[in-house]
Amino acid sequence: MLYAIRTTSGREKVIITSIVARIKSVIMKKPSKGDIVEIIEGEQKGARGLVKNIDKVNEKAEVELSNSESILVSLENIKLVEKRNLPIKAILHTEDMKGYIFIEGELDDVQETIKNIPHVKGVIKKEVNIKEIERFLIPEKEVIKIEEGDIVEIISGPFKGEKAKVTRVDEAKQELVIELLDAVIPIPVTVSMNVARIHEKKKG
Repeated sequence: MLYAIRTTSGREKVIITSIVARIKSVIMKKPSKGDIVEIIEGEQKGARGLVKNIDKVNEKAEVELSNSESILVSLENIKLVEKRNLPIKAILHTEDMKGYIFIEGELDDVQETIKNIPHVKGVIKKEVNIKEIERFLIPEKEVIKIEEGDIVEIISGPFKGEKAKVTRVDEAKQELVIELLDAVIPIPVTVSMNVARIHEKKKG
């Protein structure tokens, strides 16, 4: 699940750094659903099992032992052996959406992760569809139009690596008429637009 986090505009990168630090120092060391833990107190002391569920209200964990028996254990009486589940899957930020970052995870885990982080204003408790923000995450390719007078570099064919000046543009045929800069006598050459890229726009 993806959730939007309201932040102070311009502080998004600082917030992400703080969140990552918390994940490394605190959340990665705490047992969560899907992790392997060892019981350190009680009748089952020394036994290991898979965490099936975490009851944060009562501070208990449901642990499935190797014999498939499930027991409830106080969170104080288990220690993490193997981290198999990351409660926070991803953190997203785009420069086009000031004042917001996006965190993928269960709502409870997201809220715990951002709790008391400076410049965080709160979580919007409505799941965000990735398609709603996809256009902000995939950069649009900037199309630079080639015009007469531009200097281009030829990127394939017999003139590969050569610089040339564009003397005519044929949009219909997607062709350029160019003059090679290093040629002793400038001779017009016709090439496809696909083999040329802008090296320098014409001045003025």
